[in-house]
Amino acid sequence: MADVVSIEDAPKEKSPTGWHQYWQKEKSAADKRLRTFTRQGNAVVSRYLDERGSASAFRDTNTSTPSRLNLFWRNVSTLQSMLYGNTPKIDVSREHHDPDDDIARVAATLYQRILQTDVEASGEDLPTALKAALQDRLLPGLGICRVRYTYKSVSISVLDPQSLEPVMQDQVTDENVPVDYVHWQDFLWGWGRTWSEIPWLGFRSWLTKEEVAKRFGDKIARNLEYKNQLPTGDEKESEGFDSDQKNNVQKAEIWEFWCKKDKKVYWWSAGADIILDIVDDPLNLKGFWPVPRPMMANLTTTLFCPVADYIFAQDLYGEIDVLQTRIHMITRAIKVVGVYDKNAGDSVGRMLQEGLENQLIPVDNWAMFAEKGGLAGTIQWFPVEQVVSTLQTLQAIQQSTIQQLYEVTGMSDLLRGGNTDQYTSDGTNQLKAKFGSINIQALQDEFARFASDLEALKA
Repeated sequence: MADVVSIEDAPKEKSPTGWHQYWQKEKSAADKRLRTFTRQGNAVVSRYLDERGSASAFRDTNTSTPSRLNLFWRNVSTLQSMLYGNTPKIDVSREHHDPDDDIARVAATLYQRILQTDVEASGEDLPTALKAALQDRLLPGLGICRVRYTYKSVSISVLDPQSLEPVMQDQVTDENVPVDYVHWQDFLWGWGRTWSEIPWLGFRSWLTKEEVAKRFGDKIARNLEYKNQLPTGDEKESEGFDSDQKNNVQKAEIWEFWCKKDKKVYWWSAGADIILDIVDDPLNLKGFWPVPRPMMANLTTTLFCPVADYIFAQDLYGEIDVLQTRIHMITRAIKVVGVYDKNAGDSVGRMLQEGLENQLIPVDNWAMFAEKGGLAGTIQWFPVEQVVSTLQTLQAIQQSTIQQLYEVTGMSDLLRGGNTDQYTSDGTNQLKAKFGSINIQALQDEFARFASDLEALKA
């Protein structure tokens, strides 16, 4: 609580330097508060991609590299396919279907056609943004998109109604509201226990020196710090990444803070000693925010901070990997191999080395060979039966652990809902399908709410 800075603690003189220091404290507090979430999020994404310590681990099959059964990737891919299959269809309807309300009916039709045109291939790539946000929700636990308003205008000459003299006036010729996907690490928020308590939202952008000069001026562009952008956006969190994954173009890290209390937007960068820009409410939206309520996993009323679904099943995923490694090593150990008495000569070894069929191999000193018990007394085979028994036990334990994982993650409900046959009654099949959809229904409702709120903001 000591790191929380309220808007009342902002500089009273509202100087550029004072605002810069204020938002620096706010961002530092948010980074500390979300440090665990960021670290866990990067680990979950790495686990989903099955990233190993080195590339050689994928090629060298003769090493003792741990083996994985990446059920997490399969579960997430299945959920993502079920939640988002087709391009969404826009449906705009009137709140009250009065028969004589032609204005509302025509307005709803216009909105629906305009929004649907943007969803289609001829417009912006909304499906890509929604898919990316959905994947972020299923992996680190936070998915978000935002809207922007852009327009083009020209100056035209019009008559002043009072003086009847020509004056120049700007006229909008084109306007657009693109939907931008926001990476989960490019989003910060102030302290709050619920969404309604959040005081501010922050969005990170990476701009080149030319882009900074165009937006904020040459003087600010010369004084900012430029660096290579990292995959995670944080140097501390990117220590394990290869240097080749860095952006070869140096850019400035700029944060855009939307403060709900004073209805202003602030642009801040750590490389500057003053606030870059301050703008009054630019969109005049009903809820001020340019984003719908984010898709967040496992929220509580203690603190508005998501927790990835993977965290609650990580022990089972790890146990399955341990079992898979043991099964892999034991499977490689199962082979037809043994030892034989060297004094018996080369005839015993030739039985397996030469691969002869329907041929007899002569044995020297047959009397001594028979006295030792023949072939059974000369050869001692590797105890494959014991190893196979151990392998079967491990496989049974692994299947039991996988079933526990499905129970924890809810995938067992989906499997039960999908397993129907021709000998089961329609009522039973419908009940199984309904039961199988219980777990995914909450995710479907959340994603539908997010996509609808996003389009409502755009409208």
